[in-house]
Amino acid sequence: MDNVVTEVVMPWQPPSDGTRLVLLSDDTVHAGRPEVNRHLRGCSEYAKRHEVWLVSGLVVHKDNLCLALFGPDGNPLCRQPAIHLAMPMRGTLKPADQVEVVHTELGNLCLCVDADILHPETVRAAALKGADVVVSIQHLDPVDDTPQRLMASVWNAAQTNNLYVIGIMCGNCAVACPAPLTRSKDGYLVRRTRNLPLRFGLNLVRLDDIRSQFQIIEGLNNRLVQNYAAELGR
Repeated sequence: MDNVVTEVVMPWQPPSDGTRLVLLSDDTVHAGRPEVNRHLRGCSEYAKRHEVWLVSGLVVHKDNLCLALFGPDGNPLCRQPAIHLAMPMRGTLKPADQVEVVHTELGNLCLCVDADILHPETVRAAALKGADVVVSIQHLDPVDDTPQRLMASVWNAAQTNNLYVIGIMCGNCAVACPAPLTRSKDGYLVRRTRNLPLRFGLNLVRLDDIRSQFQIIEGLNNRLVQNYAAELGR
């Protein structure tokens, strides 16, 4: 797939024609079985009705804070729990320890849940597993977080790992990627904005071209990889 047309929309707003991947900009953390089931059922129906891949809003499922990915047939493809929890959620929710990369015809997608984007090792693990696109959806912690901090983390993750990173928090959206992919060479495909719906394209063929210019394998520290093989394999 050359150019993956992607759109960030408010919940249940129909996508534009030609959109393949839809991300919900949802300020709510859905909790409680009835509310979670209602939200996930709505995601499934939306994906099937519009024949798109869809990333849900944040949900609390089995004591984990999660994001879910749905395919165009409405079936769930991935439920990614948060690996790191923001301070208000510690003690009430459980952290996970696995980073999952989903292989689709759009490319290799990874869901980055809430505070995980603030921990560089999370996106690094996704990159080592072959991720092309990381979708980060975060709920604002009024004590510690600001939109500026999130967007800086999105930019850093994209430049460090040579992939697309889409960041969404409380209506703020930004898209970062390797600097050579952007017209201004600054690493921002979309600078922070609150204007929704937000529509953009992810050029994965060009991304592979950029990656091929970096000799990553030659630069690996073999002893370091061996020492942390178990963690890197997550």
